[in-house]
Amino acid sequence: MEKTGLLEIFRSVFTKKGLYEWVVVHILHDVLSVGPHVSCNDFLTFSFASYLIEDIPLTALRSDSRYYSMMGKDSLRVAFFSKFADMMKSESSKMRSYIEGYESSGKGCYVDSTPLPNEIRRLISNAYCSHGKTGSCSQTRLFLVLDEETDLPVWYGLTPGNVLDLSTISDITSDTFISVGVEIDSMVLDASYITREFLAPYTSDSGKMFSGKSPASCGFQYKTRYHEVKNLIPNAKYEILQNGKAYFAYKKECGLFGKKVDSYIFVDQMKALSWHTEYIEKHWEEFERMSDKEKNWNRVKNGFFILLSNIDTHCEEILNRYIERVDIESVFKDAKDYGNLLPLSKWDKTRVDGKIFSDMLTTIVILLLKKKLVPKGYSIPDFAGKPGSLMCCRNSEDIVNIEMPNMQVKELSRILNIPVPGTLDLNKYSRKIYDPTFG
Repeated sequence: MEKTGLLEIFRSVFTKKGLYEWVVVHILHDVLSVGPHVSCNDFLTFSFASYLIEDIPLTALRSDSRYYSMMGKDSLRVAFFSKFADMMKSESSKMRSYIEGYESSGKGCYVDSTPLPNEIRRLISNAYCSHGKTGSCSQTRLFLVLDEETDLPVWYGLTPGNVLDLSTISDITSDTFISVGVEIDSMVLDASYITREFLAPYTSDSGKMFSGKSPASCGFQYKTRYHEVKNLIPNAKYEILQNGKAYFAYKKECGLFGKKVDSYIFVDQMKALSWHTEYIEKHWEEFERMSDKEKNWNRVKNGFFILLSNIDTHCEEILNRYIERVDIESVFKDAKDYGNLLPLSKWDKTRVDGKIFSDMLTTIVILLLKKKLVPKGYSIPDFAGKPGSLMCCRNSEDIVNIEMPNMQVKELSRILNIPVPGTLDLNKYSRKIYDPTFG
Protein backbone atom coordinates (compact mmCIF):
# COMPACT_ATOMS: atom_id res chain seq x y z
CA MET A 1 0.00 0.00 0.00
CA GLU A 2 2.91 2.31 0.73
CA LYS A 3 4.79 1.40 -2.45
CA THR A 4 1.80 2.15 -4.70
CA GLY A 5 0.76 5.39 -3.01
CA LEU A 6 -2.47 3.99 -1.58
CA LEU A 7 -1.59 4.92 2.00
CA GLU A 8 -1.23 8.57 0.99
CA ILE A 9 -4.74 8.52 -0.45
CA PHE A 10 -6.13 6.74 2.61
CA ARG A 11 -4.65 9.40 4.91
CA SER A 12 -6.18 12.25 2.91
CA VAL A 13 -9.63 10.67 2.47
CA PHE A 14 -10.30 8.87 5.76
CA THR A 15 -9.69 11.77 8.13
CA LYS A 16 -12.29 10.92 10.78
CA LYS A 17 -10.59 9.80 14.00
CA GLY A 18 -9.76 6.12 13.83
CA LEU A 19 -11.21 5.52 10.34
CA TYR A 20 -7.85 5.45 8.57
CA GLU A 21 -6.58 2.81 11.01
CA TRP A 22 -9.81 0.85 10.61
CA VAL A 23 -9.38 0.78 6.81
CA VAL A 24 -5.79 -0.41 7.07
CA VAL A 25 -6.66 -3.07 9.66
CA HIS A 26 -9.51 -4.48 7.58
CA ILE A 27 -7.34 -4.71 4.47
CA LEU A 28 -4.59 -6.46 6.45
CA HIS A 29 -7.16 -8.86 7.87
CA ASP A 30 -8.81 -9.61 4.51
CA VAL A 31 -5.49 -10.26 2.77
CA LEU A 32 -3.41 -11.94 5.47
CA SER A 33 -5.79 -13.79 7.80
CA VAL A 34 -5.64 -17.58 7.51
CA GLY A 35 -9.03 -19.28 7.71
CA PRO A 36 -12.52 -17.93 6.99
CA HIS A 37 -13.56 -17.69 10.65
CA VAL A 38 -10.71 -15.55 11.97
CA SER A 39 -12.27 -12.28 13.08
CA CYS A 40 -10.58 -8.94 12.57
CA ASN A 41 -10.22 -8.64 16.34
CA ASP A 42 -8.57 -12.07 16.71
CA PHE A 43 -6.28 -11.45 13.74
CA LEU A 44 -4.98 -8.21 15.19
CA THR A 45 -4.62 -9.65 18.70
CA PHE A 46 -2.09 -12.19 17.41
CA SER A 47 -0.31 -9.79 15.04
CA PHE A 48 2.45 -7.24 15.55
CA ALA A 49 0.30 -5.00 13.35
CA SER A 50 -1.58 -4.16 16.56
CA TYR A 51 1.38 -1.89 17.45
CA LEU A 52 0.38 0.34 14.55
CA ILE A 53 -3.09 0.96 15.94
CA GLU A 54 -3.66 3.68 18.50
CA ASP A 55 -7.01 5.40 17.89
CA ILE A 56 -9.24 2.32 18.00
CA PRO A 57 -9.28 -0.23 20.85
CA LEU A 58 -9.03 -3.89 19.87
CA THR A 59 -12.41 -4.56 21.47
CA ALA A 60 -14.03 -2.22 18.93
CA LEU A 61 -13.00 -4.63 16.17
CA ARG A 62 -15.32 -7.34 17.51
CA SER A 63 -18.14 -5.76 15.52
CA ASP A 64 -17.93 -4.29 12.01
CA SER A 65 -21.22 -2.39 12.13
CA ARG A 66 -19.78 0.96 13.18
CA TYR A 67 -16.95 0.70 10.65
CA TYR A 68 -19.26 -0.15 7.73
CA SER A 69 -21.62 2.66 8.73
CA MET A 70 -18.76 5.17 8.54
CA MET A 71 -17.58 3.73 5.22
CA GLY A 72 -21.09 3.90 3.75
CA LYS A 73 -20.95 7.64 3.07
CA ASP A 74 -20.96 8.24 -0.67
CA SER A 75 -18.68 11.26 -0.28
CA LEU A 76 -15.87 8.95 0.86
CA ARG A 77 -16.28 6.70 -2.18
CA VAL A 78 -16.20 9.68 -4.55
CA ALA A 79 -13.22 11.24 -2.76
CA PHE A 80 -11.18 8.05 -2.81
CA PHE A 81 -11.76 7.15 -6.45
CA SER A 82 -11.25 10.75 -7.59
CA LYS A 83 -7.82 10.78 -5.94
CA PHE A 84 -7.11 7.25 -7.11
CA ALA A 85 -7.93 8.16 -10.73
CA ASP A 86 -5.74 11.27 -10.46
CA MET A 87 -2.88 9.16 -9.14
CA MET A 88 -3.30 6.67 -11.99
CA LYS A 89 -3.01 9.53 -14.50
CA SER A 90 0.00 11.17 -12.85
CA GLU A 91 3.31 10.46 -14.55
CA SER A 92 5.18 10.88 -11.26
CA SER A 93 2.99 8.64 -9.10
CA LYS A 94 4.35 5.64 -7.19
CA MET A 95 1.96 3.45 -9.19
CA ARG A 96 4.05 4.07 -12.32
CA SER A 97 7.15 2.55 -10.78
CA TYR A 98 5.24 -0.30 -9.14
CA ILE A 99 3.50 -1.63 -12.28
CA GLU A 100 5.97 -2.70 -14.96
CA GLY A 101 5.19 -1.35 -18.43
CA TYR A 102 2.52 1.02 -17.12
CA GLU A 103 2.29 3.84 -19.66
CA SER A 104 -1.06 5.59 -19.55
CA SER A 105 -4.37 5.74 -17.74
CA GLY A 106 -7.54 7.77 -17.57
CA LYS A 107 -9.57 5.92 -20.17
CA GLY A 108 -12.00 3.54 -18.55
CA CYS A 109 -13.50 0.38 -19.94
CA TYR A 110 -16.85 -0.71 -18.61
CA VAL A 111 -16.76 -4.45 -18.67
CA ASP A 112 -19.20 -6.38 -16.55
CA SER A 113 -21.55 -6.59 -13.61
CA THR A 114 -22.51 -9.18 -11.04
CA PRO A 115 -25.77 -9.62 -9.09
CA LEU A 116 -25.96 -8.95 -5.39
CA PRO A 117 -28.07 -11.35 -3.32
CA ASN A 118 -31.82 -10.73 -3.19
CA GLU A 119 -31.57 -11.39 0.54
CA ILE A 120 -30.33 -7.81 1.03
CA ARG A 121 -33.88 -6.65 1.62
CA ARG A 122 -33.12 -3.06 2.56
CA LEU A 123 -31.51 -2.10 -0.72
CA ILE A 124 -34.04 0.25 -2.31
CA SER A 125 -33.68 -1.43 -5.71
CA ASN A 126 -34.54 -4.78 -4.12
CA ALA A 127 -37.70 -3.47 -2.49
CA TYR A 128 -40.02 -5.28 -4.89
CA CYS A 129 -37.87 -8.37 -5.45
CA SER A 130 -38.63 -11.96 -4.62
CA HIS A 131 -36.34 -12.37 -1.64
CA GLY A 132 -36.06 -16.14 -1.64
CA LYS A 133 -32.80 -17.69 -2.72
CA THR A 134 -34.46 -18.98 -5.87
CA GLY A 135 -36.20 -15.72 -6.63
CA SER A 136 -36.11 -14.66 -10.27
CA CYS A 137 -37.26 -11.06 -10.05
CA SER A 138 -35.10 -7.98 -10.47
CA GLN A 139 -31.87 -7.83 -8.56
CA THR A 140 -29.37 -5.15 -7.70
CA ARG A 141 -26.22 -5.46 -9.80
CA LEU A 142 -22.73 -4.28 -8.92
CA PHE A 143 -20.93 -2.82 -11.94
CA LEU A 144 -17.23 -2.11 -12.30
CA VAL A 145 -15.33 0.38 -14.42
CA LEU A 146 -11.78 -0.80 -14.96
CA ASP A 147 -8.75 1.04 -16.26
CA GLU A 148 -7.85 -0.39 -19.67
CA GLU A 149 -4.13 -0.41 -19.03
CA THR A 150 -4.05 -2.02 -15.58
CA ASP A 151 -7.47 -3.71 -15.09
CA LEU A 152 -7.75 -1.92 -11.74
CA PRO A 153 -11.19 -0.66 -10.64
CA VAL A 154 -11.46 3.13 -11.01
CA TRP A 155 -15.17 3.29 -10.19
CA TYR A 156 -18.07 1.07 -9.24
CA GLY A 157 -21.72 1.42 -8.40
CA LEU A 158 -25.03 -0.33 -7.90
CA THR A 159 -27.82 -0.45 -10.44
CA PRO A 160 -31.19 -2.23 -10.38
CA GLY A 161 -32.06 -4.93 -12.88
CA ASN A 162 -31.12 -8.41 -14.02
CA VAL A 163 -29.22 -7.07 -17.05
CA LEU A 164 -27.89 -3.69 -18.09
CA ASP A 165 -29.99 -2.07 -20.82
CA LEU A 166 -28.92 0.84 -23.01
CA SER A 167 -30.24 3.56 -20.72
CA THR A 168 -28.52 2.03 -17.71
CA ILE A 169 -25.22 1.82 -19.58
CA SER A 170 -25.61 5.49 -20.56
CA ASP A 171 -26.28 6.39 -16.92
CA ILE A 172 -23.17 4.50 -15.82
CA THR A 173 -21.07 6.29 -18.44
CA SER A 174 -22.30 9.71 -17.29
CA ASP A 175 -22.01 8.87 -13.59
CA THR A 176 -18.42 7.69 -14.02
CA PHE A 177 -17.33 10.84 -15.83
CA ILE A 178 -19.11 13.21 -13.43
CA SER A 179 -17.91 11.41 -10.28
CA VAL A 180 -14.26 10.69 -11.06
CA GLY A 181 -13.55 12.25 -14.45
CA VAL A 182 -12.99 8.91 -16.20
CA GLU A 183 -14.34 8.67 -19.74
CA ILE A 184 -15.53 5.25 -20.84
CA ASP A 185 -14.46 4.89 -24.44
CA SER A 186 -14.78 1.14 -25.03
CA MET A 187 -16.91 -1.75 -23.89
CA VAL A 188 -16.55 -5.53 -23.92
CA LEU A 189 -19.95 -7.12 -23.46
CA ASP A 190 -21.56 -10.52 -23.23
CA ALA A 191 -24.46 -11.65 -25.38
CA SER A 192 -27.12 -10.59 -22.87
CA TYR A 193 -26.07 -6.93 -23.28
CA ILE A 194 -26.16 -6.81 -27.10
CA THR A 195 -29.61 -5.78 -28.31
CA ARG A 196 -31.01 -4.02 -31.34
CA GLU A 197 -31.45 -0.85 -29.27
CA PHE A 198 -27.86 -1.05 -28.01
CA LEU A 199 -26.41 -1.05 -31.53
CA ALA A 200 -28.06 2.23 -32.55
CA PRO A 201 -25.59 4.69 -30.94
CA TYR A 202 -22.54 2.42 -31.28
CA THR A 203 -21.82 2.58 -34.99
CA SER A 204 -18.44 2.89 -36.68
CA ASP A 205 -18.55 6.71 -36.65
CA SER A 206 -19.85 7.18 -33.09
CA GLY A 207 -16.40 7.56 -31.52
CA LYS A 208 -17.32 4.84 -29.00
CA MET A 209 -15.95 1.34 -29.42
CA PHE A 210 -17.60 -1.90 -28.44
CA SER A 211 -17.14 -5.59 -28.98
CA GLY A 212 -19.46 -8.24 -27.68
CA LYS A 213 -20.81 -11.71 -28.13
CA SER A 214 -23.72 -12.00 -30.54
CA PRO A 215 -27.01 -13.41 -29.27
CA ALA A 216 -28.05 -16.63 -31.01
CA SER A 217 -31.53 -15.31 -31.73
CA CYS A 218 -33.55 -12.07 -31.87
CA GLY A 219 -32.71 -11.36 -35.50
CA PHE A 220 -28.90 -11.42 -35.17
CA GLN A 221 -28.52 -13.90 -38.08
CA TYR A 222 -26.50 -16.33 -35.97
CA LYS A 223 -27.19 -19.50 -37.97
CA THR A 224 -27.04 -17.53 -41.21
CA ARG A 225 -23.42 -16.62 -40.47
CA TYR A 226 -22.64 -20.29 -39.80
CA HIS A 227 -24.03 -21.37 -43.16
CA GLU A 228 -22.03 -18.62 -44.88
CA VAL A 229 -18.72 -19.95 -43.53
CA LYS A 230 -19.32 -23.66 -42.86
CA ASN A 231 -17.36 -24.76 -45.93
CA LEU A 232 -14.37 -22.66 -44.80
CA ILE A 233 -14.13 -24.08 -41.26
CA PRO A 234 -11.89 -27.07 -42.21
CA ASN A 235 -9.54 -24.77 -44.15
CA ALA A 236 -6.26 -24.20 -42.27
CA LYS A 237 -5.96 -20.83 -43.99
CA TYR A 238 -8.47 -19.43 -41.49
CA GLU A 239 -6.91 -20.94 -38.36
CA ILE A 240 -5.38 -18.75 -35.65
CA LEU A 241 -3.76 -19.59 -32.32
CA GLN A 242 -4.71 -17.70 -29.16
CA ASN A 243 -3.85 -18.61 -25.56
CA GLY A 244 -2.75 -22.10 -26.58
CA LYS A 245 -5.97 -22.84 -28.48
CA ALA A 246 -6.72 -23.17 -32.20
CA TYR A 247 -9.63 -21.15 -33.56
CA PHE A 248 -11.30 -20.91 -36.92
CA ALA A 249 -11.54 -17.16 -37.51
CA TYR A 250 -13.28 -15.21 -40.25
CA LYS A 251 -14.27 -11.56 -40.52
CA LYS A 252 -17.45 -10.72 -42.40
CA GLU A 253 -18.36 -7.11 -43.08
CA CYS A 254 -22.10 -6.89 -42.90
CA GLY A 255 -24.95 -4.94 -41.41
CA LEU A 256 -27.44 -5.56 -38.65
CA PHE A 257 -30.73 -3.68 -38.32
CA GLY A 258 -29.50 -1.10 -40.81
CA LYS A 259 -26.24 -0.46 -38.91
CA LYS A 260 -22.73 -1.28 -40.09
CA VAL A 261 -21.47 -3.85 -37.62
CA ASP A 262 -18.74 -6.33 -38.45
CA SER A 263 -19.18 -9.99 -37.57
CA TYR A 264 -16.06 -11.83 -36.39
CA ILE A 265 -16.89 -15.53 -36.64
CA PHE A 266 -14.98 -18.07 -34.55
CA VAL A 267 -14.94 -21.77 -33.71
CA ASP A 268 -13.04 -22.93 -30.65
CA GLN A 269 -11.98 -26.17 -32.28
CA MET A 270 -10.85 -28.02 -29.17
CA LYS A 271 -14.00 -27.15 -27.24
CA ALA A 272 -16.24 -28.02 -30.18
CA LEU A 273 -14.62 -31.39 -30.87
CA SER A 274 -14.52 -32.36 -27.19
CA TRP A 275 -18.23 -31.67 -26.73
CA HIS A 276 -19.09 -33.39 -30.04
CA THR A 277 -17.18 -36.54 -29.08
CA GLU A 278 -18.81 -36.69 -25.65
CA TYR A 279 -22.23 -36.19 -27.21
CA ILE A 280 -21.76 -39.10 -29.62
CA GLU A 281 -20.62 -41.40 -26.81
CA LYS A 282 -23.69 -40.61 -24.70
CA HIS A 283 -26.31 -40.21 -27.46
CA TRP A 284 -25.20 -42.52 -30.25
CA GLU A 285 -28.67 -43.55 -31.41
CA GLU A 286 -29.90 -39.95 -31.46
CA PHE A 287 -26.80 -38.90 -33.41
CA GLU A 288 -27.36 -41.66 -35.97
CA ARG A 289 -30.86 -40.35 -36.69
CA MET A 290 -29.53 -36.87 -37.51
CA SER A 291 -29.20 -35.66 -41.07
CA ASP A 292 -25.74 -34.87 -42.45
CA LYS A 293 -26.55 -31.16 -42.12
CA GLU A 294 -27.44 -31.59 -38.44
CA LYS A 295 -24.31 -33.67 -37.78
CA ASN A 296 -22.09 -30.98 -39.28
CA TRP A 297 -23.67 -28.31 -37.07
CA ASN A 298 -23.45 -30.57 -34.02
CA ARG A 299 -19.73 -30.95 -34.67
CA VAL A 300 -19.01 -27.23 -34.27
CA LYS A 301 -21.93 -25.67 -32.42
CA ASN A 302 -20.51 -25.83 -28.90
CA GLY A 303 -17.40 -23.95 -30.01
CA PHE A 304 -19.10 -21.63 -32.48
CA PHE A 305 -19.54 -17.96 -31.53
CA ILE A 306 -19.71 -14.56 -33.19
CA LEU A 307 -18.22 -11.35 -31.86
CA LEU A 308 -19.89 -8.17 -33.06
CA SER A 309 -17.92 -4.94 -33.15
CA ASN A 310 -17.76 -1.49 -34.69
CA ILE A 311 -13.95 -1.73 -34.61
CA ASP A 312 -12.46 -2.37 -38.03
CA THR A 313 -9.51 -4.64 -37.26
CA HIS A 314 -8.36 -8.25 -37.63
CA CYS A 315 -9.80 -11.33 -35.94
CA GLU A 316 -6.87 -11.79 -33.56
CA GLU A 317 -7.37 -8.35 -32.01
CA ILE A 318 -11.12 -8.76 -31.47
CA LEU A 319 -10.69 -12.26 -30.02
CA ASN A 320 -7.98 -11.02 -27.67
CA ARG A 321 -10.25 -8.21 -26.41
CA TYR A 322 -12.95 -10.74 -25.64
CA ILE A 323 -10.64 -13.31 -24.06
CA GLU A 324 -9.45 -10.57 -21.73
CA ARG A 325 -12.92 -10.75 -20.17
CA VAL A 326 -11.59 -13.80 -18.33
CA ASP A 327 -9.02 -11.60 -16.63
CA ILE A 328 -11.56 -8.85 -16.10
CA GLU A 329 -14.07 -11.21 -14.51
CA SER A 330 -11.30 -12.35 -12.17
CA VAL A 331 -11.72 -8.97 -10.47
CA PHE A 332 -15.11 -10.12 -9.21
CA LYS A 333 -13.65 -13.52 -8.33
CA ASP A 334 -10.85 -11.95 -6.33
CA ALA A 335 -13.34 -9.77 -4.51
CA LYS A 336 -15.43 -12.80 -3.57
CA ASP A 337 -12.49 -15.07 -2.72
CA TYR A 338 -10.40 -12.67 -0.65
CA GLY A 339 -12.57 -9.71 0.28
CA ASN A 340 -15.76 -11.66 1.00
CA LEU A 341 -17.65 -9.29 -1.27
CA LEU A 342 -20.50 -11.78 -1.63
CA PRO A 343 -22.61 -12.79 0.15
CA LEU A 344 -23.50 -9.74 2.17
CA SER A 345 -25.13 -9.97 5.56
CA LYS A 346 -25.10 -6.27 6.57
CA TRP A 347 -28.68 -5.48 5.56
CA ASP A 348 -28.80 -1.82 6.51
CA LYS A 349 -28.26 0.10 3.25
CA THR A 350 -25.52 2.35 4.62
CA ARG A 351 -23.67 -0.66 5.98
CA VAL A 352 -24.10 -2.55 2.72
CA ASP A 353 -22.57 0.40 0.87
CA GLY A 354 -19.75 0.56 3.41
CA LYS A 355 -19.12 -3.18 3.19
CA ILE A 356 -18.86 -3.05 -0.60
CA PHE A 357 -16.57 -0.01 -0.48
CA SER A 358 -14.30 -1.66 2.08
CA ASP A 359 -14.13 -4.86 0.04
CA MET A 360 -13.38 -2.88 -3.12
CA LEU A 361 -10.33 -1.35 -1.40
CA THR A 362 -9.19 -4.85 -0.48
CA THR A 363 -9.75 -5.97 -4.08
CA ILE A 364 -7.49 -3.20 -5.38
CA VAL A 365 -4.73 -4.30 -2.99
CA ILE A 366 -5.20 -7.96 -3.99
CA LEU A 367 -4.95 -7.10 -7.69
CA LEU A 368 -1.82 -5.03 -7.13
CA LEU A 369 -0.21 -7.89 -5.21
CA LYS A 370 -1.13 -10.37 -7.94
CA LYS A 371 0.60 -8.22 -10.56
CA LYS A 372 3.86 -8.98 -8.76
CA LEU A 373 3.16 -12.52 -7.53
CA VAL A 374 1.34 -14.34 -10.34
CA PRO A 375 4.01 -13.83 -13.07
CA LYS A 376 6.50 -15.47 -10.68
CA GLY A 377 4.23 -18.42 -9.94
CA TYR A 378 3.02 -17.35 -6.49
CA SER A 379 -0.50 -16.88 -5.16
CA ILE A 380 -2.05 -14.71 -2.47
CA PRO A 381 -2.18 -17.67 -0.02
CA ASP A 382 1.55 -18.16 -0.64
CA PHE A 383 2.15 -14.51 0.17
CA ALA A 384 0.00 -14.64 3.29
CA GLY A 385 1.17 -18.02 4.58
CA LYS A 386 4.83 -18.64 3.85
CA PRO A 387 6.34 -15.60 5.68
CA GLY A 388 4.06 -16.39 8.62
CA SER A 389 6.05 -19.54 9.26
CA LEU A 390 9.05 -17.55 10.52
CA MET A 391 9.56 -17.82 14.27
CA CYS A 392 9.62 -14.51 16.16
CA CYS A 393 10.82 -14.01 19.73
CA ARG A 394 10.14 -10.77 21.63
CA ASN A 395 12.30 -9.75 24.58
CA SER A 396 11.42 -7.60 27.58
CA GLU A 397 12.50 -4.44 25.76
CA ASP A 398 10.01 -5.05 22.92
CA ILE A 399 12.72 -6.03 20.46
CA VAL A 400 11.62 -8.89 18.19
CA ASN A 401 14.23 -11.29 16.83
CA ILE A 402 13.10 -12.82 13.55
CA GLU A 403 14.17 -16.22 12.28
CA MET A 404 16.36 -16.37 9.15
CA PRO A 405 13.95 -16.57 6.17
CA ASN A 406 13.93 -19.69 4.01
CA MET A 407 14.38 -19.64 0.22
CA GLN A 408 10.69 -19.17 -0.59
CA VAL A 409 10.31 -16.25 1.81
CA LYS A 410 13.48 -14.70 0.39
CA GLU A 411 12.03 -15.04 -3.11
CA LEU A 412 8.78 -13.35 -2.06
CA SER A 413 10.82 -10.61 -0.43
CA ARG A 414 12.77 -10.10 -3.64
CA ILE A 415 9.66 -10.06 -5.85
CA LEU A 416 7.95 -7.40 -3.73
CA ASN A 417 11.20 -5.56 -2.94
CA ILE A 418 10.36 -5.63 0.78
CA PRO A 419 13.33 -6.85 2.87
CA VAL A 420 12.73 -9.17 5.80
CA PRO A 421 14.46 -7.59 8.84
CA GLY A 422 16.48 -9.57 11.33
CA THR A 423 14.97 -7.61 14.21
CA LEU A 424 11.94 -5.41 14.77
CA ASP A 425 11.93 -2.63 17.34
CA LEU A 426 8.29 -2.31 18.37
CA ASN A 427 9.05 0.88 20.29
CA LYS A 428 9.50 2.73 16.99
CA TYR A 429 6.08 2.00 15.54
CA SER A 430 3.71 3.77 17.92
CA ARG A 431 1.99 6.62 16.02
CA LYS A 432 4.17 5.98 12.97
CA ILE A 433 1.18 4.91 10.92
CA TYR A 434 0.38 8.60 10.42
CA ASP A 435 3.93 9.47 9.35
CA PRO A 436 4.10 9.91 5.53
CA THR A 437 7.60 8.40 5.60
CA PHE A 438 6.37 5.21 7.28
CA GLY A 439 7.15 2.08 5.32
